[in-house]
Amino acid sequence: LRDSAEHVSAWASLHRVQQFRFFGIPGRQAYRELRLLAGQAARVQGERKAGAPVLDNPRLDAVLAAADAGCFATYIMKQGGVLVPRKHHLVRTAYELNDEPSAYGDHGIRIYGIWSPIVEGKICTHAMKWKKVRKAVDVQEAAADQGACAPWTRGNNCPPVENTNKSGGDLPDIKTMNDKELQDYLHNMGQKERRELTARLRLVKPKRKTVYKQNISEQQRLQLKAELTARGFEGSASEIDLLLRGGSIPSGAGLRIFYRNQRLQEDDKWRNLY
Repeated sequence: LRDSAEHVSAWASLHRVQQFRFFGIPGRQAYRELRLLAGQAARVQGERKAGAPVLDNPRLDAVLAAADAGCFATYIMKQGGVLVPRKHHLVRTAYELNDEPSAYGDHGIRIYGIWSPIVEGKICTHAMKWKKVRKAVDVQEAAADQGACAPWTRGNNCPPVENTNKSGGDLPDIKTMNDKELQDYLHNMGQKERRELTARLRLVKPKRKTVYKQNISEQQRLQLKAELTARGFEGSASEIDLLLRGGSIPSGAGLRIFYRNQRLQEDDKWRNLY
């Protein structure tokens, strides 16, 4: 790679021309539009004889045939040759303004098709207009992701009332203090009490591992077993138990299957972990 970089730098410093930059040739977008037009014409013509002319003008049809055959050299020559100004090319890309303005209020341009200065009119190759829309929210699926999957916040992470009730004791008498009262309380504490307070603050209780398992009916269990069998798995009790506990099973090509919201799904979000 280092030797190649030296050759590239030497070539660029000698010729003063950007490498991998197309210049002096007909437009490549017109080449793409001609190939698109040839494919559309082949679908419309059906069982028409292969090689039949698509355009009425023989000069334009020769350019289209060269592009459809994939011979870029012939396409260049049919367009007029190398280092010919684009105003002399036979086929050019046609553009039009968008019907709807953008978020900034301007009407951008989009590709319409092709046109030629030797004939009148334009040929449309993009009849369908696509528009980006937001994906509709599945209310049932969105409502199902609750409970154990709810994100932790300051309110439901470690509520003091919930933690004290687990031990079965009475709720402690929590007293609020302002800054002056807190300073006086800490100032009047002895060394032993301060050490005990510091030890309690540094003590980190280990997190308890919560057991997560989805509860499904017998009919859903049979359906899950049938789906696993259809995908080529054994559908054994151990596989079903693994999926119900939130685990996943490799299904090939870097994908894994998992069970969520009473559905067997497949995703590659574990690819970076395996």
